[in-house]
Amino acid sequence: MDFLAFVAMVGLVLFFTPIAVAIRIFMRLGEHEREIIRLREDVSRLEAWQQQSPAAAPAASAAPAVSAEPTALPAVVPAEAAAARQVDLPADEPLPSPSALFAGLSSTHEPTPETGESLERWIGTHWLLYVGVFAIVIGIAYFEKLAFENHWIGETARVLQGAAAGAVLIYAGWRFVRRGYALYGQMLAGCGTAALYVSTYAAFNFYHLIDRPVAFALMVAITGFSAVLADRWQSQGLAVMAVGGGFVTPFLLPGTTDAQIALFGYDLILLAGTVYLARVRNWPLLIVISYVLTVLTIAGWADRFYTPEKFLRTEIFLTAFCAMFLYILRECRRQTSSAAQLAAFFLWSAPIAYYAASLLILFDHSTALLVWLVLLMVAGGAASAIVDTGVGAVVWVMVVLPLLVWIEAHAGRAEWLRPGLITVAGIYAIALAAQVRRITDTAEADPICMAWVHLNGLLMFAGAYFLIEPFHVALTGAGAAAFALWNGGIAMALFERRRDYALHFSALGFTMLSVAIALQFDGAAVTVGWAAEGAVILALGIRERRDWLRAGGVLLFSVAIARTVAHLLEPAPINQTVFFNPRALSTLFVIALCYVTAWLYRRDAAPAERRMGLDSAMIVAQILSLALLTSEIAAYWAGGEAELTEQLMISVTWAAYATVLIVIGLRRGYAPIRYFAMVVFAITTAKVFFVDLSELERIYRVISVIVLGILLLVTSYLYQRLRTGDPSPAEAE
Repeated sequence: MDFLAFVAMVGLVLFFTPIAVAIRIFMRLGEHEREIIRLREDVSRLEAWQQQSPAAAPAASAAPAVSAEPTALPAVVPAEAAAARQVDLPADEPLPSPSALFAGLSSTHEPTPETGESLERWIGTHWLLYVGVFAIVIGIAYFEKLAFENHWIGETARVLQGAAAGAVLIYAGWRFVRRGYALYGQMLAGCGTAALYVSTYAAFNFYHLIDRPVAFALMVAITGFSAVLADRWQSQGLAVMAVGGGFVTPFLLPGTTDAQIALFGYDLILLAGTVYLARVRNWPLLIVISYVLTVLTIAGWADRFYTPEKFLRTEIFLTAFCAMFLYILRECRRQTSSAAQLAAFFLWSAPIAYYAASLLILFDHSTALLVWLVLLMVAGGAASAIVDTGVGAVVWVMVVLPLLVWIEAHAGRAEWLRPGLITVAGIYAIALAAQVRRITDTAEADPICMAWVHLNGLLMFAGAYFLIEPFHVALTGAGAAAFALWNGGIAMALFERRRDYALHFSALGFTMLSVAIALQFDGAAVTVGWAAEGAVILALGIRERRDWLRAGGVLLFSVAIARTVAHLLEPAPINQTVFFNPRALSTLFVIALCYVTAWLYRRDAAPAERRMGLDSAMIVAQILSLALLTSEIAAYWAGGEAELTEQLMISVTWAAYATVLIVIGLRRGYAPIRYFAMVVFAITTAKVFFVDLSELERIYRVISVIVLGILLLVTSYLYQRLRTGDPSPAEAE
């Protein structure tokens, strides 16, 4: 089992060799890409020169001096200098021919080898080197195995010879780097570093020659030494070896006791050093490797040692790791290289992993969870101010969702009422502060911020309501009204400077007022309150030319109208006073508001919207009026033997009302009222001939038919007398 662990350790070390190769290939591809872009720019310059002076091109082709000039450039002149030398030609000299210029460009670069030669050189200079390094490491490991099995040398000598081999390889690599063979020397130094890791691991795990602290210190020293070499030689592959070895060190030196503080503290220090090295040398991919190994370290420790009692310090370390990775993410986003963007793509998962892990750790610890949610909202508010409002809104959603789940689980428990309300108020206040900062700092309207204003107010009130309702249900209506006044005050404070946002706070205040009315009252009072509020919102939307606000007012007013109709269809209380009862008075109030709404549309609405709003309000008023008259007649005759009289009175009332509407419509020149009256006449006629004649007694039939006929004749006479050939100004409008 010891040898298998030893081989696994060697495999972990060698795991980073292909990563280094991949990074090297990625860098070479970037260099080739930049070279292609530079050559394209050179070709574009040549084409521009030829287009600017087309007549001079033939003469230039006959001039031998120009074509010979590029050959005078030294072979080591950089491409940028050669291009600049060709660009800055004197204005009075003829331009060289394209063939001569291309010849000059090609003379400043090394000849491109054939494909076969490039592949052969790549295999000889790279893959043979990689395979050789791999063979040496495996050979050292196998030699250690044979020496251990055959007792060729003592345990101490085995460790020392492995360490000596590593030191020799590092020294040889250093000498080769100084002679100009950078890749060769770096790979030898990496091989030596691996040998040192192997020797230290064997001394601790196999032979127990050194204690765990000494082995840990030696591996940290090896890691630091490798990092220094990587920085000095600018070797990203060696840096990967150093970082990987540093993170793998705790796993190479396993223990039976939990050392969370030492382990996570060591990883934080190692991560800080990695960040510094990656930033100085512009190696963003080094960050990705550190991130992956950090996650694996935390997961490995949690699998072995985590218990619920360790939640607090675990959460503190997780927060520190997340903060560091968010800082790295911010730095990577500021860079434009593809490697930095790739690193940023991976690091976006860090806050998501932190959020999920924190919820998993803290959900069974209610107080800690509430504190963490508040602190997370503080971070979201800061991110909203520093980065963008959308970031703050996303963090707010991540805070509110678990908070609402917590409220649902703890509602009805008296000991959690105060902590829950404090948390709700704190999160609401932090989000509101972030919104106000956005509102005051930016002149243009932000749709995300506007939506956030509504969601923050509504959901936080909902959370407070579910906490309070089991204990103080009478306070919920007053609380909603107070919250409505609070949002109205904010709207008034912002109205002159930020009218768009002020209107949204007003809408939120109106919504909370509707909730307060529903919680505090019932029956006709709710209908009156919602109708009045809907009319006010509609008037504000008409005045401010805000379609969304006007739509909200229409919606609330329509709900009040629907409630009014529903009340009119319900059976009336016995012996209620005609027209002086809550149902009739609330209906009259709604009808009056319909006329007020029609007046508002007539005066202030835009011409394109005036017709529909005015006509709709007037027609609804007539429908409610007829419904009220019918309901009061039915309520008056209810409970007696006068059903025939009731039906006769309804028919006569409908016909008379239709006649009055036609008179008004003709005098005012308003066609929609006349059309509605004709519909009422049609319904009344159908009722008289198909209902009244079959059910009423003879005298009631006669009265019903005669009255209907008289009213129809009167209406026809009015049309003949009052109707003119041209529409009145009011109708034309």
